[in-house]
Amino acid sequence: MSAEYDLIFVGGALAACVTTTRLASDYTNLKILIVESGPHTDTLPHSFIPGLYVSNLAPGTTTMKFHASNPAEHLGGRVAVVPTGRGLGGGSAVNSMIYARGSASDFDEWKSTYKNSGWGSKDLISFMQNLETYQPAPGALNHGSNGSLKASIGNTTQFGLDALETFEKYDSTRGSTSDTNDLNTVDKWALWPKWIDETTGRRSDAASAFLYPLLKTNKNVVVSVESDVIRVLFDGTRATGVEYTRAGETLTAKASRLVVISAGTFGSSAVLERSGIGSPEILKAAGVDVLVDLPGVGADYQDHSLIVQAMYLDDAADTLDFAHGGDAAQIAAHTEKWHATGGKGMLATNGVEVGIKYKPSKEEVTSLSPEFQQFWGEKFATKTDKALAVIVGTAGLLGPHGFPPNAKLSMWCSMLLYPESHGHLHIRTKNVNDPLDLDCGFLRSPLDLEALRHTYKRTREYARRHPMYRGEVQPLHPAFPPSSKVTVALPPQTPVPVDAPDFAYTDEEDRLIDEFVGKIVSTTWHSMSTCAMKPRAQGGVVDANLNVYGTKGLKVADLSICPSNVGANTASTAGLIGEKAAFIIAQELGMTGPFQMLHTFGMLGP
Repeated sequence: MSAEYDLIFVGGALAACVTTTRLASDYTNLKILIVESGPHTDTLPHSFIPGLYVSNLAPGTTTMKFHASNPAEHLGGRVAVVPTGRGLGGGSAVNSMIYARGSASDFDEWKSTYKNSGWGSKDLISFMQNLETYQPAPGALNHGSNGSLKASIGNTTQFGLDALETFEKYDSTRGSTSDTNDLNTVDKWALWPKWIDETTGRRSDAASAFLYPLLKTNKNVVVSVESDVIRVLFDGTRATGVEYTRAGETLTAKASRLVVISAGTFGSSAVLERSGIGSPEILKAAGVDVLVDLPGVGADYQDHSLIVQAMYLDDAADTLDFAHGGDAAQIAAHTEKWHATGGKGMLATNGVEVGIKYKPSKEEVTSLSPEFQQFWGEKFATKTDKALAVIVGTAGLLGPHGFPPNAKLSMWCSMLLYPESHGHLHIRTKNVNDPLDLDCGFLRSPLDLEALRHTYKRTREYARRHPMYRGEVQPLHPAFPPSSKVTVALPPQTPVPVDAPDFAYTDEEDRLIDEFVGKIVSTTWHSMSTCAMKPRAQGGVVDANLNVYGTKGLKVADLSICPSNVGANTASTAGLIGEKAAFIIAQELGMTGPFQMLHTFGMLGP
């Protein structure tokens, strides 16, 4: 293996796969090294067979890393655990495959509020299109039709179809749509798309869609898996390479042109701090010499807060409970069917069937506190494309399956899209394997607690009207007393009529919901913003060209650069950042070719 390259990528996750492939496909003489902490993912069934994705979270997993937070004051001292992808493709190879995009106003704020020229929604649409093939409707508004990543509706079951039909009646003022990911449409129910190729039934991830095909033809791209980057090496403040470990050996590699840190929100800020870039107070406490005083590194940790509730379904429902619960015999039978039918059957889906980017109505907002109403007016009311939360229903329950044998279950999730609660993420020592100082921030703002209390109530109304509803799963609901009018409805039950009145909750029942939220609120694996792209004086870490302030030849390109949250699951945004990074790097290195041609014809932004 050569120790000298043109470009070195720290991390082989989604954005890095895209950026590397774009550059190396057009400029085949570039020598590129990718240093990835996890394994190869191309031969792992739980990576490429969609319905087996929960296996990535199983004990002993090699494709996930689990980060424990500091005991959280607003969670009653509970420790939150945040998993991150570990392996080529990063989160795209192990996540739940939910296809979702932010709203136009999200990216417009990146441009206007945080002064990032070239990062507004109109600047970025062509990059988004370049990334994907949107199979439900080729040529749909703002979607791509020739990209490497495939998105489809997937193997929709009767559960999803019934939900859509029912909610069109119950929630008639909202109704439904064929696409709630066009950057504009919110507050409409839809069958939810997935990062699954409808032709093959396989997960569509960045490693299999981009990097692995490249590696078969371009020997100038080298990947070192199961290798941990300790730090970036510098000559003064110019990045010249990296120091990393592999199989117990410490190695160095030189980069003559550029080092790109693309190790994800947890990895990228940690590498910067171990390299001497960050808050002097943090670095000195960790035993690291200060190279660049940049206190924004790790200072603003963001995520999407998630709560779940669950219900029993009719025994005839098709669900992924057998896979989520680890039923080896059924997994084997369904896997055989998946192979025999060319990617068909229940394992061709993630079970996430139906959802809505939920925006409370004016009447719903006025039922909330004056503080929330003021917050809503400032952040949401005038932005028609901004929703409060995503609510989804799934065919199958993720998590413990200590329920009656062969029970059919459904998990209903509500995810806050723009939590007010932020945290931080820093190294404690210079040792790459030591736990990080993670403040998850969950529920720090009482506005988030109120929002989740409200979405619990709304989600419960949807769930209990589903035609397959047969009762509620008690551990995944508040501890309402048996005498309460809103107490958990244990099976057997029948669906609530569409026109039945909604529950009304007392103050004490609201308190019990809050208690439940504090016990169950969790990560969505959507960590971001620890290397924010905004002015240095505002706590920024990188500029609009992804350059790390105070350095030369060093960029960051992954979700850690997001200056503010994005109203969606984050894979699409990570891919967009990878596309944009490739374009920026090609321009700065003076390259000509396909990227330059697309730029000239206005096909890839301004």
